[in-house]
Amino acid sequence: MTGGQPPFAVQRVVFLALLGGMAAFALVVAMVLQGNGGRGLAETPIEMLDIAAVGIGATNAVLAFVLRAILHGRIAAHPPQQQATARFAATLVPIAVLEGGCMLALTAWMLNGAPFPNALVAGVLFAVAVTITPFRDPDRSDPA
Repeated sequence: MTGGQPPFAVQRVVFLALLGGMAAFALVVAMVLQGNGGRGLAETPIEMLDIAAVGIGATNAVLAFVLRAILHGRIAAHPPQQQATARFAATLVPIAVLEGGCMLALTAWMLNGAPFPNALVAGVLFAVAVTITPFRDPDRSDPA
């Protein structure tokens, strides 16, 4: 471990835990709704929640890409021994932003019961998070 940075195997566990949390909550929501006959848990659907989930989800997606670009752009400015830590943060922060939007959309789905637009928003944010998650150590030069 250099510069207080966790090894890539630990970083990968953190990234996968974030992804797993989103996937597990989606599964729980789907099971709760199935057990409730497809009806949401709110007495009446909260229409504003659908609008908020879409708006916040879109904002979080854009924010995640902007933050990722800014943070990745600043990696070279760090001393070489701190670049791996900066790269970790440049990946972790956008995934956390995406997770927030995903969890909001899943909660809206659970309350309102209708998968559109909430499950769709959650699915898109989850897919973006998976896409930006590194599964190979970017600091290793060998392809294996």
